[in-house]
Amino acid sequence: MLTLTDSATALVTTLVRRRTDAEGAGLRIHTADAAGQADQHRLAADVVVAPEPDDQILDLPGAPVFLEGEAAVVLDGKVLDANVTDEGAVSFSLLPQAV
Repeated sequence: MLTLTDSATALVTTLVRRRTDAEGAGLRIHTADAAGQADQHRLAADVVVAPEPDDQILDLPGAPVFLEGEAAVVLDGKVLDANVTDEGAVSFSLLPQAV
């Protein structure tokens, strides 16, 4: 299962709260087309007011994360980290979980 660092959890909460005040809103991570990249998984994230019916839900303090089925498989055993640059740009990184 995907886990998040404290930085990523705080950033997800901030992103969701800035985009909507809907109760139960969260960040949905899903697969996206990777043109010309066989066996490559490209992921995208959007703030949504509710998960899709088949999403896996990570109930985190602040705001939940919803994982589309294929994205959940790709992210299994990973840690999501996040950083914000001095210019305000957000970047996410995937790291392997410690064994």
